[in-house]
Amino acid sequence: MQASQRPQGGNPNASSATLAAHQRALIPSTSIEFPTQRLYAMSILIALQGFKLFEAITINSALHPEQHTYSFLKWLFIDCLYLIALWIVQIPWLQFTFNKTIFFGLVLFLLDLLVFRIPLAALTSFWFIGDGLGQQIGASRGKMISVKDVVQDSSHIMGRHTVHILPYGTAKLNPDNEFYCIPGHEIGTKNVYIPVVLNNTIPRKISLSRYDFDTKSYSVSDYSGRDIQRTTEIGYGHKGLEYYFINVRHPGAYKLENIITKDGKDVRRYSNQAYVFVCPTAQFKPIKTTDYCSGDKESLELQVTGVAPLKVEYNRHVNKRLSSLKLDRIQPENFISPLTRLTEGLASADQAFFTPGFHQNNNYDWAMTENLAMNMDLSFGEAGDYVYYITRVIDGAGNVVDIPDPVKNRFVVHNHPKVQFQCSATEPVNLLMGDDSTDLPLTLEGSNPWQLDYQFVSENNNGDRAIKQLTTTISNTQSSLKAYAPGEYKLLRVTDKFCKGDILFPSTCQVVQPSPPAVQVDATPIASECADDSEVGMRFAVEFEGTPPYTLEYQVVKHNGKRKSVVEKKRERIDRARYLFSYLPQSSGEYTYEFTSLDDRNYKNRKTGVQSIKQIVHPQPDAKFTGKKNKLDSIRTCIGEEIDLDVTLSGSGPFVLTWTFAKQMYTDVVEGNKHTIKVPRLESPGHHVVSLVKIRDVNECEKDLEARDVIIDVRRDRPTAFFYTGDGNDATILIAEGESANLPLRLTGEGPWKVSYRNIDNEKKKPKSIVLRDPNEQIKVKEVGTYELLDVEDMVCTGDALPPTYSVRWIDKPRLTIVEDLVTERADGVYERRAVCEGVNDAVDIQFIGHGPYYCSYDQSRIPTGHRSSVSLGSNEIRSGLTKNWIGLQTQESGKYKYTFNKIADQRYSDPFKLSPPLVLEQIVHPTPSVKFQSKSRYARTVCVGDTFNSDDIGAIWLELKGQAPFSIRLGLKHKSELYGKTIQLDDINSNKFKLELNDEVATPGHYDLQLLDVRDGNGCSDQASGPDSVLSIEAQDIATIVPAESCAEHCVGDTLEYSLSGVGPFTISYRFNDRNEKIKAQTSRLTMLADKPGNLTIVSVGDQRNKCRSFPKDMTKIIHEIPSSFVSGGKEIIENIQEGDMVQAVVDLVGVPPFDFEWQRSEAIWDTHRKRYFKGSVIESHTVHNVEGHQYRINTSTEGIIEVTRIKDQFCHYPRPPL
Repeated sequence: MQASQRPQGGNPNASSATLAAHQRALIPSTSIEFPTQRLYAMSILIALQGFKLFEAITINSALHPEQHTYSFLKWLFIDCLYLIALWIVQIPWLQFTFNKTIFFGLVLFLLDLLVFRIPLAALTSFWFIGDGLGQQIGASRGKMISVKDVVQDSSHIMGRHTVHILPYGTAKLNPDNEFYCIPGHEIGTKNVYIPVVLNNTIPRKISLSRYDFDTKSYSVSDYSGRDIQRTTEIGYGHKGLEYYFINVRHPGAYKLENIITKDGKDVRRYSNQAYVFVCPTAQFKPIKTTDYCSGDKESLELQVTGVAPLKVEYNRHVNKRLSSLKLDRIQPENFISPLTRLTEGLASADQAFFTPGFHQNNNYDWAMTENLAMNMDLSFGEAGDYVYYITRVIDGAGNVVDIPDPVKNRFVVHNHPKVQFQCSATEPVNLLMGDDSTDLPLTLEGSNPWQLDYQFVSENNNGDRAIKQLTTTISNTQSSLKAYAPGEYKLLRVTDKFCKGDILFPSTCQVVQPSPPAVQVDATPIASECADDSEVGMRFAVEFEGTPPYTLEYQVVKHNGKRKSVVEKKRERIDRARYLFSYLPQSSGEYTYEFTSLDDRNYKNRKTGVQSIKQIVHPQPDAKFTGKKNKLDSIRTCIGEEIDLDVTLSGSGPFVLTWTFAKQMYTDVVEGNKHTIKVPRLESPGHHVVSLVKIRDVNECEKDLEARDVIIDVRRDRPTAFFYTGDGNDATILIAEGESANLPLRLTGEGPWKVSYRNIDNEKKKPKSIVLRDPNEQIKVKEVGTYELLDVEDMVCTGDALPPTYSVRWIDKPRLTIVEDLVTERADGVYERRAVCEGVNDAVDIQFIGHGPYYCSYDQSRIPTGHRSSVSLGSNEIRSGLTKNWIGLQTQESGKYKYTFNKIADQRYSDPFKLSPPLVLEQIVHPTPSVKFQSKSRYARTVCVGDTFNSDDIGAIWLELKGQAPFSIRLGLKHKSELYGKTIQLDDINSNKFKLELNDEVATPGHYDLQLLDVRDGNGCSDQASGPDSVLSIEAQDIATIVPAESCAEHCVGDTLEYSLSGVGPFTISYRFNDRNEKIKAQTSRLTMLADKPGNLTIVSVGDQRNKCRSFPKDMTKIIHEIPSSFVSGGKEIIENIQEGDMVQAVVDLVGVPPFDFEWQRSEAIWDTHRKRYFKGSVIESHTVHNVEGHQYRINTSTEGIIEVTRIKDQFCHYPRPPL
């Protein structure tokens, strides 16, 4: 059997409701438990109601009914906001229905209405403070009493004067710190628009002062009407922030001097300036000459005007190769300017730079227009077009002028002209007999026309030489030199249209006059081998004179009786001086051999002069030349050489060999088949022929030889080699270290040449030999020293090496130094600059030695003060055409700075090289000293009037100093009412912690500022103190005093007896009323008692909250009489609007028996936008006026607020009375 089970105890419906309530909660219990949430909600409700009650009490106690509505609405909104929040979070047990929420809202609304709108709520609040509308302290007992029997008549004090200060106008010239420039040729004509920002004002006239940078004079100009242009001319001017522009036409420093507005109000002017400079310009000074020769140098003058330091960017075109170059730091020597520290000109300047105070003594020398000129050394290394033009110029202020259409300086660089003969040393030029002249072929390079100087050397039959110097002009249509006589022609100098030139080899040309050809014919019949008396032909032995090759023309004529017929015409082309040929007729008969004409290389169709040879128509030993030398049947050699010729013989030896040389017959007996002919020493130039004539063998068989001749060509001169220096003297060439030098040669003879040379200064190195193929070749060397040629050998023979020598020297490397009077050189070679203080401008001059423009780079590093390791500051580069350059040193932060100049270059050494050792400059920058009040000393202090600032009440004031002792400090002590205050100087402070002791007596109550002004340390460095750490506030309090609001001792029954208390409340006041002593407490500076009974009230003493500034007034007795009245501004509420600085009068009319004493106060004027009226805020100040004899008093004021009289006293009575 199964039994059903159910939970025991509890209400299931209640559990479900609780669970649902928990689920509706916005914040689950896992985050904050529900009891804690309810505690927070109730705590917030209680706190809000407490704040509400406190504000209500404050408003009612201050008697400010106009604030009730504002507070009522504010707290009604806060209460509704609380109920909405409570509805959203749904805290269990506080989850009310919508109707309950509305109910609680009505309850809170009624509470707010009760507190802020019904006067009864105010009565309840005064039970807590003891001073209310229905009760007041009675003078007789010092206790709260009812004043309902004393009628408060508000008509006794009527009227108030509300002063509203309109927003003041401001003006600022050049608000964005722009800077401008005017081109020099447009000064006075071009407009520059400088902005002026105006606030809350419309200008009628603006006055600007201008400081002329060049004349150093001031002038003031007024601008009005159309001279002042607004950014938007649509509509009309209205108050607010507006931009206006003033156009100026002259350079200078402009400052806003005065502004007259349309409503005549003053305007606050910011101390800001606008700088207008003369726009920078740059140009190359024109050069009249534009044609130059390669290797020439020229100095191009760069003329720059503007505010230094200037930068120029220019382009250089060399044969269409573009190079963009820069020149910076263009400035006068010993130039000092704040612009050198600004990397981007005035664009990177601080705001202070645009204020007059930044420039001490109005020193604007840095802004003067400089006219600078510098020379650029140009070197034209190659021929072509060189074009220089400037693209951009930037002045020190940062004005950038791009030159869209620059003037181009063009230099046309021409190659040096060159000339050489196209003559062959082996084949002189022939001047034939009968010709007037011949052409000597030339090769010319350059620009026509050419002027050619040459030398003609002729030699007569006696060997005497005649030398003539000749000059001729050759145009481009000619390419040869006319020779009118045989001899040697030598080129001396050549000049074309632009340049002097070089003479290339061959520079000489031989002109000879060859003899006409001649021939001698020996005819020998050819005998038949079978019969001695029969002839089979004719053998001709021909000997020529002239220049081979020869052409001999002959014809064979056969006689047939009386009839003759030409059997054959033949032309023999012969290339030797002796020639054998045979003719064998084909048939028998009588033959005649006629030699008709003779040609050689130079002459044609010459008669032979040979008689006709007649013949009726009838193996021997042999010899010939062998060997390589006669391969071309010609041998070349020089004068003075000896030649051996090899001959091969055939037949039966021994032989008798007959040969000829120079028309001399020689006979040699040869034993074998090989023989060498020793040719006599060759003493004359020209063609020499060696011919084999005949040979006879051992059988006495003799044979005329037909072997080919050997021609020996003897050259007139031997090859030579020498360095070409132009003038024939020893020369020196300068090269940069690491570069190569090309030493020009001149070679004579026939290439290729083998030349040996050596470096005289380096004896350890062996001589070098090179093979050259150009007579104008160059030797490339890298080592410095003096080079000489040792020997030369051409294709034919060995020649002579001639002077001069060539010396190769290194160009001095550029060097870098620091001007010695600016630095000190230490023993380790490091330059040391005198120490300076942090932030002080400093610079040194570096001097280049070399050929400008120059380049150098240097690294900067810094060891911060108090550290050991250095920090790199990067690298800088200098490019300048000046030998002396100004370098600004880093002084923004303290530490030890190191400048390492490690690379340098100039025009000759264009690739920067490392300095070894590097040039090092060091400088110590002392840290800026500082002074501040020690943190434990920075609290508000109070002191009583009459004590000194060194009293024990103030406490010890400690200063904290940083820097190098001893220190000097300047302090300022200023009361809030003083304009400047007092300056105190403290010297010889030898520690970094100093107790400040000021023995000045406190004479005036109020707020004092003790401010640290500046400090100077033992290094001579100084700095101004700033920030909250440099100001200490001291509140000087009067000795707690009490004075009656009215000076007279006469009062009226029902009057409120008012006393003004000074010091720090709450105050304790002891007084005696009709011989009865009483003591009361006053929480504020005003003591109010109700004169509830007639009699005498005498104040005995008063003390402040510390009970240290206590005073005992004498004869402070009051007697009660009747109530006076006062009317401010005729009892009306006057609202007066003024400009800041204007003065107005609030007139107070006094009714009663003079003299009068009254208290008036200025309250904050708060504008109610809904009701369009002012209501009072908190009290700004209160004043008590004594002994007014007249019935009217004028309050002069320039401060905004609501002025009203709060208390009045005449000779007998005072008002107000406490309200009911």
